[in-house]
Amino acid sequence: MKYEIGINGNSLQLDIQRQDNLVVIHSELGKSVLDVVPLQENVYSVIMNNHSFVVAVESDMSQRVVVNGTPFDISLLDAIHLHLRDLGWESASETRTGQVVTQIPGLITQIFHQVGDEVDQDEPLLLMEAMKMENEIKAPMSGVIQRVHVKQGQTVEKGTMIVEIG
Repeated sequence: MKYEIGINGNSLQLDIQRQDNLVVIHSELGKSVLDVVPLQENVYSVIMNNHSFVVAVESDMSQRVVVNGTPFDISLLDAIHLHLRDLGWESASETRTGQVVTQIPGLITQIFHQVGDEVDQDEPLLLMEAMKMENEIKAPMSGVIQRVHVKQGQTVEKGTMIVEIG
């Protein structure tokens, strides 16, 4: 499976395959075979190139690992998140504002609210079909719908303002 790992501001593209206790990693640096044995929850013994390491992961998909007692802040993106990043969808936790902008191109299939409606944060605003999937676009904040910039059946490009909440 494809991943991108970032450590200390540097990033590396990886293809990681698991075979029993072995993990095979291909990158632009070459091929590495790791023998990985779980010691306890989130702690592993790793042997790579005849060197032994104890690796602790603070939690699944954590931003920190500890290797032989030395902490490293990391970022890890899987294939899905890499694809979303390529489409310009950096993060689901972007700044909360009342301006709702499309993160990917798509087709507006249903609009749930009109100007003047009160909405709560995370309440569905509309449905958009994109990448052969129906995506529910939710309110980034609570408030009143000030403007709806799209119509049902409209095709939108990435970056299109669709709703304003005040």
